[in-house]
Amino acid sequence: MKAPICEVCLKTDGILCPADEKKLQEGIISELDVKVARLLYKLLGDADIEFKNAVEAGDLVVIVVGEGDVPVVIGKGGKNIKALIRELGKRVRVIEGMKAENPNELKKLASDLFYPAGVFGVNVVYKAGGERDYKILVFGRDRKKLPEKPEVLESILSQITGKDVRISFV
Repeated sequence: MKAPICEVCLKTDGILCPADEKKLQEGIISELDVKVARLLYKLLGDADIEFKNAVEAGDLVVIVVGEGDVPVVIGKGGKNIKALIRELGKRVRVIEGMKAENPNELKKLASDLFYPAGVFGVNVVYKAGGERDYKILVFGRDRKKLPEKPEVLESILSQITGKDVRISFV
């Protein structure tokens, strides 16, 4: 399993090695990343998956994994996801991470996160100084189908992408 912390830290509860402790202090990884990485390791062992990070907002924890790893993390019959929900005490969504700053990748990410609500598209908002923000266009009829409040979903997507993300209904 590939994770943001080393294999020794994955296997042990409690303290982190100096290198991983430094990552935690510098904000490269979070306490939630460490907790979720250890939980996934307990559930999946040395499975060939990549855990990128976890973000939390409201009553929702989103686990970001590598390409094609979502079914393995969810588990047969959802057994792994149920265990994660029990351990974390919050609702859990598992999605594939983005590879680059690409509106098509962001649309897929948003579609996975917003399911069963439909995503119409992604607009790139260019700001002064070359900064880019994103506006996710969601079908107005799907407003009630969103898994969480729009502000919470915006916060999660902003944390994952490192960009300002807004949801707009069309």
